[in-house]
Amino acid sequence: MTEQTRLFTPDWAVIPEIIGSGYEKDVARLAIEDGIAMRAARKNMQIHSAVVLKVDGHFSGFMTFQRNHEIREFCLLQSVIEPAVFTPALYREMVERVVAENHDNYPAIITTDPKSKFETPKLFEDLGFQTYLKMSGFHYMVRGDLADVRMKLLAHITMTNVWNTVRGDWLRLKREWNERINAAGERAGVENAIYATRGGCWQGVNGFSNVVNTKRFIGDDGEVVATTKAHNGNASVLDPVACEVIARFFMPASGGRIYNPFGGGVQMGYVAGASGYGYLASEIRHNQTDANNRICSEFAPDVQWVQADSSEYEPEGEFDMIFTCPPYYKVEKYLDYDGAPPIGELNDMASYEDFRKTLFLGYGTALRRLKDNRFFVIMVGDSRGKDGGYLCTEAETELFLRDQGLKVYNRIVYLECEFTRLAHAKRTLNTRKFPKREQKIIVAYKGDTNMIKRDFSALGRL
Repeated sequence: MTEQTRLFTPDWAVIPEIIGSGYEKDVARLAIEDGIAMRAARKNMQIHSAVVLKVDGHFSGFMTFQRNHEIREFCLLQSVIEPAVFTPALYREMVERVVAENHDNYPAIITTDPKSKFETPKLFEDLGFQTYLKMSGFHYMVRGDLADVRMKLLAHITMTNVWNTVRGDWLRLKREWNERINAAGERAGVENAIYATRGGCWQGVNGFSNVVNTKRFIGDDGEVVATTKAHNGNASVLDPVACEVIARFFMPASGGRIYNPFGGGVQMGYVAGASGYGYLASEIRHNQTDANNRICSEFAPDVQWVQADSSEYEPEGEFDMIFTCPPYYKVEKYLDYDGAPPIGELNDMASYEDFRKTLFLGYGTALRRLKDNRFFVIMVGDSRGKDGGYLCTEAETELFLRDQGLKVYNRIVYLECEFTRLAHAKRTLNTRKFPKREQKIIVAYKGDTNMIKRDFSALGRL
């Protein structure tokens, strides 16, 4: 205790709501004087509870908090102590008194500022909080399991309909997922699991592997005698962080099953299983289904790939979300055990019209298996025809969903790395083609959108 704190004895009170407590003006005055806590002066913030500090009968500080029984979380909000009486020990006591009001033992959350005199990360770390996100100089912290705030973390790294996948926190989560998938593959004897069966992935003359990672070997006469490509480094594999965001945001609070026609790689299935969801995918290539089932054996039988033509396959039962990420037309070639594309493989179709027809047949079957008041999510991109014009797969997908009676609810831009596109631009800008840096995630809804709040979990305070 400092000499200053020996001169007074603090009195504490807990009030269920600032409004109606008689402290409204005192809280507003101190909040405005402090500046950082100004929001506590607003009426819509004074509906919250508070611990109030009085020194020698004089109002000297407060900390507001919220018990959210619907979300099952405890939020620490604004706090101020008058400079004349402030000490770190006094502020810590105030925080401890607020934390003690968490009678339900909900996850406790707070946003802290390393530059603040009061709400510093160090103080809250000492009280058992841990940082789950650093953003814009602030530390978002929780006292509880990090799993309790996973949805908040995902909300913060997305937030709008432009998902920047090259940001630090996105890349960190992606690395963690890839490490888990590769470890599962190693246990199952599947080499390089995130690229399983993609070692022979071929990209056409406009593919990024041809622009960035092609090595040319020149003979003595100056002629090209051989080329090699880093196939795996350029094969299009699904981003597991995008999978997690989609699964957690567009699956109902009750959980359930996801169906993925044209199932492809392992990412969504692994993420679904690790997140506690059931998952069924249909995929035409034997080598891909075999590898995926081995990698996800820890989740069997709830996570499963079936070898089938997705345009004809009829899954059993109903599903709580449809998700699919089909290939771009004629951008890559997918091979089976025999080194050839299987009959019916999308990217081996003779024409774009055949590709689109096959794709939409699979979507139609999936839609019939989707429960009412549920989401249909398609991660899609456009490729170009021989004349350089886009084939407009994205637009046609939206129109297909609309014409099936669904509501196109979100158009999300999945923004990818710029570097390879800049290399591509050196070749394409001469013909006025700006390289495509994004994919689209089209989120459609089947049913009454008023039911979303009923069936899907609220996020709580962000």
